Amino acid sequence: MFPVRAAHRRWVVLLVAAALFAVPFGTVQHATASDGTLVLAALKVLDEEYVDPVPPVTLLNAALAVLRKATNQSSAVLPDIPAGTARADAEIIFTSEFERAAQVTPTDETQLAYQATAGMLASLRDSHTAFLDPKQYLESRQQILGRPGFTGIGVVITARKDAAGDAWIFVEDVFSGSPAEAAGVKRFDRIVQVDGKSLKNVTSLEASQFIRGPAGSTAVLTVLRGDRTVTIDVVRAPIREHPVEARFIQPGVAYVKLAGFSRGAGAQLRVALQGLEVQESIRSIVLDLRGNPGGLIHEAVAIGSLFLPPRTVLSKITERGQSPSVLQTAGTPLFPQTPVVVLIDGSSASASEILTGAFKDHHRATIVGEKSAGALGGSVTVPLPDRTGMSVTVERIMTPQGALVEGVGISPDVNVSLTVSDMVRGEDTQLQAALRVLAALNSHPASRAA
Repeated sequence: MFPVRAAHRRWVVLLVAAALFAVPFGTVQHATASDGTLVLAALKVLDEEYVDPVPPVTLLNAALAVLRKATNQSSAVLPDIPAGTARADAEIIFTSEFERAAQVTPTDETQLAYQATAGMLASLRDSHTAFLDPKQYLESRQQILGRPGFTGIGVVITARKDAAGDAWIFVEDVFSGSPAEAAGVKRFDRIVQVDGKSLKNVTSLEASQFIRGPAGSTAVLTVLRGDRTVTIDVVRAPIREHPVEARFIQPGVAYVKLAGFSRGAGAQLRVALQGLEVQESIRSIVLDLRGNPGGLIHEAVAIGSLFLPPRTVLSKITERGQSPSVLQTAGTPLFPQTPVVVLIDGSSASASEILTGAFKDHHRATIVGEKSAGALGGSVTVPLPDRTGMSVTVERIMTPQGALVEGVGISPDVNVSLTVSDMVRGEDTQLQAALRVLAALNSHPASRAA
């Protein structure tokens, strides 16, 4: 048996996949200057915190490869550190080569340090290990604590390709009480321009950078809504994401949208469901985890504990140098047998995958939608010099039955895509499929999972 997981010295955070942290380096406002010592500081964190032992020479050579590309220099000018070089000597060699790279290029030395550090961490190919520049580091801390983390308009966007292969930016969700909601932005609006800049064939990450901006400034959105073109002016403001939205979508059918696992999300979900129960009896629940990137691990426990019996295994965990352990539910569930459908998509990551994997392995819910992100690991956020930081994986997490999720994802029980055509028509085909599943379960109660 696996022992029960002990409390950590820090919150373990199930962070969004590393790619979602990245922003173009040229847009960063640097707090203070950085140099090659930033790379060495990140390497030290990996030594002390990363779930697996790390090869220092290999990692420093990954950083050097980034420097060669950034400065357009050959391996003759910036050679790899020879295999087998002692750690202290390797660090001296790297520092010398970093200084040489900074001298042969007009690129800002701080940008070189950021890129080299980010490239070194990315070479691990780990969704929860990533470099955070000052802006990203501050934002990540604020979001986890449920504080305003950025200034923007308050929407979740997604990029979807049409039949011709062109990518378009759609509004996946509008935050309640946000500037976007006040201005009339709606779900499934297709944003084709921001301030006159086309968003055709840009990534959702790039689009978010165009949409965000200083508080008080105006984002002019050109939106396609069905067959109409609409211009919407939205005044940007600090955005506080509300992690829980709950309402009845049909008589007796509760719809819960869980946007993230920030502090208090579990308690908010409990209160929201209890509030719905006062209105009428909840016969079934749709738990929408689409677009949910993760958050705090203890919030995943709190939410799983609403639906599963006490001491139910949510996941199996391996930490560096420790015996395997388990993550378990606690307390009395509010809805131990109420039929549940969980909605997921390719952006459902981390804590979303803990819940999805547990529900699936224990046959507690039917999973509907598209394969999840495959970005599951326990990480901590660690400060680095010059107000930067990094997330670093400290736990390998698998489903209760031991299935690997990192790099693999979780396949739904009912596979339903949400296409560009669906969104143009304003039809949520995945939610419709979830309601059909619940209707079938409610008409055949004897077939429900216990």
